[in-house]
Amino acid sequence: MKHFKILTVIILSLWAGSLFAQQEPMYGQYLFNNTVINPAQAGANGINQWGILARNQWLGIDGAPRTETAFVNLRLPHQLGLSAGIYQDRLGPETNLQFQTDLAYHARLSNYRYMSAGIRVIVNHTRLNLTGIPNVEPGDPYFQEDVSSGVLLNAGAGLLIYSEYSFWGISIPKAFKNQIQIGENQGLDFTQRGARHVFIYGGVNLELSREMLLTPSFLIKYSDNAPLQLDMNAMFNYNEVLDFGPLLRSNLIDINDWFDAVGFALGIRLSERWYLGYMYEYPLTDLVLATRQTHEISLRFIWDTKQQRRIRSPRYFL
Repeated sequence: MKHFKILTVIILSLWAGSLFAQQEPMYGQYLFNNTVINPAQAGANGINQWGILARNQWLGIDGAPRTETAFVNLRLPHQLGLSAGIYQDRLGPETNLQFQTDLAYHARLSNYRYMSAGIRVIVNHTRLNLTGIPNVEPGDPYFQEDVSSGVLLNAGAGLLIYSEYSFWGISIPKAFKNQIQIGENQGLDFTQRGARHVFIYGGVNLELSREMLLTPSFLIKYSDNAPLQLDMNAMFNYNEVLDFGPLLRSNLIDINDWFDAVGFALGIRLSERWYLGYMYEYPLTDLVLATRQTHEISLRFIWDTKQQRRIRSPRYFL
């Protein structure tokens, strides 16, 4: 029984490790917090903002992923942008805490087109909650204390080219493949090796009428040892008050089962400074047998910078 429990913990940990090693903090509402995609987005929209976001994935499954984040995005003098965020991911017994900060420089390429380059510094900590696992024999030495990875450092970089009418970006959020080793002293010896990611994305702004704007966009996510993934969105904006539109996620690998999830995003400008976002996602894989719900909710506070806006921002930056 003891060895069965230990094996169960290790399997759960490897499952969590595999998921977190292959995925950066990512949400259906990445349009609302675009620095999560690319450090070059810091300061790109020419305004200051802070916000919070919570994601409850696969509702109804015990130990399913949950994510909370708080972020700030600032426009600085001298065509600089600065952003920072705290991201906490929980899956089963594993909790991954990440702090990241981005610095970007914005340059004019022509009268209507701009380019920004950004760098990222990351501090990461992973913890395995062994004492919180139920149905463990009292006194079992393997479950008497939690274990952690300690503090790990990483870095990333990205480029963004944008105008009032289109945007194109590429980024490597984590350049180094950190190896996390947890529980050597407890005999678990759980090893997790990070994976390198590449994000490529773009889109256009189409004016349908004086009140309605359509922004179709895509995001391609590449990760070591994981299926190539494509996110597609079509966001409608009505009178700069309401944002709404469908989203679709595909793995681009399995020809017989390309689609992983479908859903929609909704954003409401509550006032000049407050913005509320919501997303619903429905799985199209075998997960639908266990759950049919993933929810996200976000809240942002927006204020103008006192610096002169030398770079006009496309409407994409919600």
